[in-house]
Amino acid sequence: MSATVNIAGGVSARSGVMYALYGRGQQYADNMKRGTNRAAAYASSMKSPEEFIAYAEEMAAAHGRKYETYNLVLAGDPKVFDVNRTEDIKKMLGLSVGLAEAAFSAEYLVVIHDDPKGEHVHGHLYVVNHDECTGKALKRNTSWTRGLRQLNDELLVEAGYEPNADPQRPKLDWELRREEFKPGGFEQTLGDLVYESLADPRSVDRAVFEQVLEENGVRLKVTDRDGWTYSMRREDNGKWGRKKASVLTPEFTAEGTQPIFEYHAQKGVTHGVAGHDEAGRRATVHYEDVGGVDLEAARGRAAALEADEDRGRPDGLREGDGRTAGSPSEAPVDLAAARAALDAAARRRDEEQAGRDREDARRDRADRERRARREAERRRERACFAARRPRFDDEDREAGGDDGPEFG
Repeated sequence: MSATVNIAGGVSARSGVMYALYGRGQQYADNMKRGTNRAAAYASSMKSPEEFIAYAEEMAAAHGRKYETYNLVLAGDPKVFDVNRTEDIKKMLGLSVGLAEAAFSAEYLVVIHDDPKGEHVHGHLYVVNHDECTGKALKRNTSWTRGLRQLNDELLVEAGYEPNADPQRPKLDWELRREEFKPGGFEQTLGDLVYESLADPRSVDRAVFEQVLEENGVRLKVTDRDGWTYSMRREDNGKWGRKKASVLTPEFTAEGTQPIFEYHAQKGVTHGVAGHDEAGRRATVHYEDVGGVDLEAARGRAAALEADEDRGRPDGLREGDGRTAGSPSEAPVDLAAARAALDAAARRRDEEQAGRDREDARRDRADRERRARREAERRRERACFAARRPRFDDEDREAGGDDGPEFG
């Protein structure tokens, strides 16, 4: 095995891209403050991440589509792609861009992570759910079983790598699965907290993992009938909600967590959320400017998010590390007032920015339509080149509906 691919639909382009570039929670807030991101390498067919997001949202809204994007993860074998080698990060970027352009006639954005979790380099591919050749939702290569894995193997061979001898569909891990849930909804929020708890280097067995979950306001229940179930207090009604681990992702089940526990115990190194900070200290491969996202608006959202998340934490937990507040010098009343002021200021900035964004979007829409007409011919030619793999086309056309694919 040299590199495996998986795919899922994404209901929100903004949620997926911002998560890939900046993370969530405290990591997101830190990146906003520093003006940094967690990409080891980046490439896009559009000028900036913000333009990509706006276009994906516009196409989905105009055509009434559930998915704004299709999201792929191309995961490299750690024996082939070394997270510490800049050359391997470049190679993964090249493979990811090649896959996006060969599989789809659509706008794309690629973010490479050198995540120490599992010690592998992997690419996050976001593709707008709009075929620039047909004007319809994507149909070809939107399922692992209908052409995508075969195409990936062909591209690997062309690049000089070994194909996957015994192809088996990878399980949908949380970073891919989370984009199928409502952004900021109960399932996505719960899953993010479980993921961060699992990424904590202290989680070397179930007992410690449950303690870390408790710090994040999450409980784990284990039964013979249902297996593992996670629960937390819902923000919408204040009641406790729960989800089976298998419904969120197989990565959160007893079977899925065990290899991660063993990895922490054996390696004694950080990964997951903390690992991205470690990755940020290594050399980053810059292919294009990632700074196209409006950082002022994003920082405002980060401030609001930080205040909202703090309000949603269980009583007695502090912001940031989740440890109990015990110092009498901490002045909770002043801190609460400061957070409320920060929250209000952030919301005002967002409202002002939203007005500017709407006006910019109106002007950009007219320009984009003119540009799309000019580029239509080029896209049709690219689609014709893609047609050199016709044996997958008939199967792909069998997928029904506008959004089409059946995962599994």
